[in-house]
Amino acid sequence: MKKIIISNLCIFACSVSMAHAQDGQWYAGLDGAYSILGKEQSNGSLLNLNNHFNDGVAVGGSVGYDFGKFRLEGEFGKHFHSADRFNIINDGGLGLGGTGNQNAASGKSNATHLMLNAIMDFDGLIGDSKIEPFIGGGLGITDVKWSNLATTSAGISSASDTVFGYQMFAGLRAPISESVELSLKYRYMGTNDSSMTDRIGNVFKASYDVHDIVIGLVYRFGKKNNSVADKMPQPIAIAKPAPAPIAEVKPVVVVPKPAPKPKPVVINKGPHSIYFGWDSIEIDKAARMAINDVVIETKKAKEVTVMVDGYTDRSGSNKYNANLSLKRAEVVKNELIRLGVDANSIAIGSHGENVNETTTADGIKERKNRRVVITLK
Repeated sequence: MKKIIISNLCIFACSVSMAHAQDGQWYAGLDGAYSILGKEQSNGSLLNLNNHFNDGVAVGGSVGYDFGKFRLEGEFGKHFHSADRFNIINDGGLGLGGTGNQNAASGKSNATHLMLNAIMDFDGLIGDSKIEPFIGGGLGITDVKWSNLATTSAGISSASDTVFGYQMFAGLRAPISESVELSLKYRYMGTNDSSMTDRIGNVFKASYDVHDIVIGLVYRFGKKNNSVADKMPQPIAIAKPAPAPIAEVKPVVVVPKPAPKPKPVVINKGPHSIYFGWDSIEIDKAARMAINDVVIETKKAKEVTVMVDGYTDRSGSNKYNANLSLKRAEVVKNELIRLGVDANSIAIGSHGENVNETTTADGIKERKNRRVVITLK
């Protein structure tokens, strides 16, 4: 089972490292956990027993980088558990008072881990909710330490060993302010068997597997108050075509009967909103239908100016979002031209994340803000 878990973690970490990197955010976090260590095996050529530990606690911290859909982080943490009882199968000559269950007179299990974690976030999985699910895993090292393990009759071991460690976890996170978010996750952490010695020098193998319920707080160091130095693309001004010359009308002897006035043409000038997926410029079926409706409206008038303005949500940096909003405006312009709208009548603009349809905190993904707005003049 441990080999399967380690293999899956390696595959997951590689897939994240190969992902296309985009502008993102640095962050730092603190964790606290309710920890269940349970029964641990101690097996050697002489000693053979099961160690039962009380539920304990864990604390930790992390520093990482959020690429948007993926995160990479380094994590440091410690686990603390006290011994409860020992199920002795063979005491290896320690004089523990026979086989069977014996209460622990003393003993602690402490584990200190250092991991590199890869996390995948699932934006929009819970509709328009700000709550975002995630899964992840980590690889690293763990220092397992047993202090003063003893029954009421004799001591067992005081030893430590640093071994390969791994973890897998899943949870939910949600923003509680512009820069702070709260997370709740389940974590399984395990290690290779550590090599320990009992109080008379016999070497034995000891397992370590822990289950945690973790609550965390994360602070994001996102870029704020970006200036014009980011060189956000400005709207492109398109000159209106010169009006055609009016032909001179020669006077006639007979004044014709005035023709009935045509009914005024009613044009839906918008705004017409077209929405995009996260970090996408792809025009889906609903967007194509909306663009087609705009083309129908443009054909109702002899002259019309089509304003195409692109926007993004507030995830990612201002500079990246400015370029993304311009690309969205350009792809909609090209679709209008393909459907027969005169290119000279189209003006485009990009506004990045500066104007939102739905107000959100910085770094939040919101579908209604990933849009292009078309107005007719």
